[in-house]
Amino acid sequence: MKRLFKILPIIAFLIGTIVSMPVWADDTASIEQRLSDLEQQVAILKRQLENNKEDAKAQASTTPIITANSKDGFSIKSPDNSYSLKIGGYTQVVAREFATNGNNQGFGSSIIPRRVRLQIQGTVARDFDYYIQPEFGYSNTYSSITATAPSAYGVALQDAWVDWKYFPQATIKAGKFKTPFDLENLQDTRYTAFTELGLTGNLSPQRDVGVQLSGSLFDDIVNYAGGLFDGAADHENSYGGFATAPGDTNEKGGTGRIFIKPFKNTNIEPLKGFGIGYAASYGKEKGGDIPSYITPGQAPIFTYNSNVTAVGPQIRTSPQAYYYYKSLGILAEKVNSQEELEYTSGTHLYRDKPTNRAWEVTGSYVLTGEDASYNGVTPRHDFDLSSGHWGAFELVSRYGELKLDGSIFSENFANLNTSISKENSWAAGINWYLNHNVKLAADFEQTKFRRGAPNGASTDDRKTENLFTGLAQLSF
Repeated sequence: MKRLFKILPIIAFLIGTIVSMPVWADDTASIEQRLSDLEQQVAILKRQLENNKEDAKAQASTTPIITANSKDGFSIKSPDNSYSLKIGGYTQVVAREFATNGNNQGFGSSIIPRRVRLQIQGTVARDFDYYIQPEFGYSNTYSSITATAPSAYGVALQDAWVDWKYFPQATIKAGKFKTPFDLENLQDTRYTAFTELGLTGNLSPQRDVGVQLSGSLFDDIVNYAGGLFDGAADHENSYGGFATAPGDTNEKGGTGRIFIKPFKNTNIEPLKGFGIGYAASYGKEKGGDIPSYITPGQAPIFTYNSNVTAVGPQIRTSPQAYYYYKSLGILAEKVNSQEELEYTSGTHLYRDKPTNRAWEVTGSYVLTGEDASYNGVTPRHDFDLSSGHWGAFELVSRYGELKLDGSIFSENFANLNTSISKENSWAAGINWYLNHNVKLAADFEQTKFRRGAPNGASTDDRKTENLFTGLAQLSF
């Protein structure tokens, strides 16, 4: 009997199991069906995700990238960088005060929009860069050396070029652009130590129309540029600027420049920022396309007599160098300019090849510790009083000399009573970089002259020019 009671639970369990087996079979089939359905849904979702990724990738490959920031300005470009358009520009408002103007020409206590430039640049078909820069600021020119006021506002085309960059070591540029000659002039105007160029700028072509081959070799150790140009006189910005003579009567001229940074890729830190170069130009100027020279205050101080014309070769040379190490910067160059001139007096023809010379040295030091460079100063911290940041401060100085060939005056190509034979200039100032876009500057420049009193009736020296300049610059 006891054994029966022990066996009964086992018998009941077996009976229950046998009875419930069809139910378990149904549940198992249902679960398998659900798993199959879930697998199909997962496969569908996976495919949808893959399609979404492909669609997003395809869309990204055609959707333009639009940016607006302090470094790049306003730009739009294709994802593969084959096409781009960037719009930027800068405005420089300059205040000038001539402390002892006397009979000198110049802006007395004036505020002018010295440079107002719109920059349109970009890339087409990956290999072609373009750049257009019109000028809307003050033209800053005088009608003659005895003029008492400059001309008013004017629109000029500063730059307009296309650069084929298929071979980075040998790009081809065509259009109007800065002539590859003067080291200071080749700097972006926003980054020069002073608002106006030094005295070497008087003997250098500023911009010209032509075709240029240029490139960078050996990991940017050697930079070269050379081209064939329409022909610009000293200090001439062809088709716009201080001198507007286009030079159509001139024969085409050649200009070449090489600049070497021998220690750039070495471990010699104090010498990495050293560069040295040489530039030369040759052309045949003809007719009345001859230069006039100005002071740092932009007043005219030298012009040839009205009957003088250019008749032959013009040769320019310029040894140049710079050095940047940490907060220290030094830029130095010399320019020689020789040109064959002639004039007729009565039945006599006078011809000569005078050589004019200029040199300058510019120094800078960044007080706030940022690196000095040929391409300007970038503040470590933007101006923000709440954070105790003031931007970057830079001290600058410059000394230069321009000397005219004595034969110019001894053979009556120019008049010592109205044109100077020599000028020496020194300057000092401070630049304040509030951020990447805003720069304020204040400087003083004194220029002394030999001969050339502007009233035309005296053999005295022109009065010393003492010039205070203030600059407010906004760029984007």
